[in-house]
Amino acid sequence: MRDLIKLLSITIVISIFCSSCNSNNQANKKSETIIAQSDIKNTKGFKLLESKCYICHFETPDPARMNQMIAPPMLRIKEHYLPNYQNKEDFIKAITTIVNNPSEENTLMPGAVKKFNLMPKLIYNQDELKLIAETIYKYEFGAAPKTRMLMMGDLKLNNGSRWKLKSESVKTIDGIINSLYSFKSNNIKDYNQFGKNIFEQAKFIMLDKSYTGDKFDQIHNFFNGVESDMHLLIQEKSIENAKNTVEDLKIKFNNFYNFFEEE
Repeated sequence: MRDLIKLLSITIVISIFCSSCNSNNQANKKSETIIAQSDIKNTKGFKLLESKCYICHFETPDPARMNQMIAPPMLRIKEHYLPNYQNKEDFIKAITTIVNNPSEENTLMPGAVKKFNLMPKLIYNQDELKLIAETIYKYEFGAAPKTRMLMMGDLKLNNGSRWKLKSESVKTIDGIINSLYSFKSNNIKDYNQFGKNIFEQAKFIMLDKSYTGDKFDQIHNFFNGVESDMHLLIQEKSIENAKNTVEDLKIKFNNFYNFFEEE
């Protein structure tokens, strides 16, 4: 009995020691992350980001300065590109490619292109551009307020009637909805690819230059409500979360028919 009590005492001490070590390790990791973010601000890459990019791009969305915004905030850029390019080298290549050759075909931000137009093609020192892209990859821009719907407004009918869209646009939405209901998999990579596929289809509607004025605004109000889900699906690691995102997308895409119809 005495030996059993002694064994239990030793076990409890070891458990407390391990728990303390884990807590200290987590605290150290958190501290290292904070220090690392602070250090990034002192790097050449961050200084280049400030001097060459923040001229047009806010660091994060600012609802109080929406009328001054002439390009998407850096946080939003990272939100769109990181899910598609999670490897650092791939991320750097994607950012440098779009900056060196801005194009609608390659953009992952069709909503921003429609609102602000394509960024001008600028001549950058390639080593500096890579440093900027690496800094965007490493730097945590933090959380941002939900500004998209504030910026664009709510979905509305056209004087009580649904907005008339081209046959190709409606058929694209039909195709996306059909694929949402027919998609089945237990492989997370299939869900990631599925997110990319439906985003690529939706992108062509968002970039359609024939839609202007109030109709343009309403199209983007709709896609503002689903674009984040498509990007979440692209980067999701959990099958359960991916399945829930697909269910959310079904509901949101079905709402399309309440506001739009084929002309």
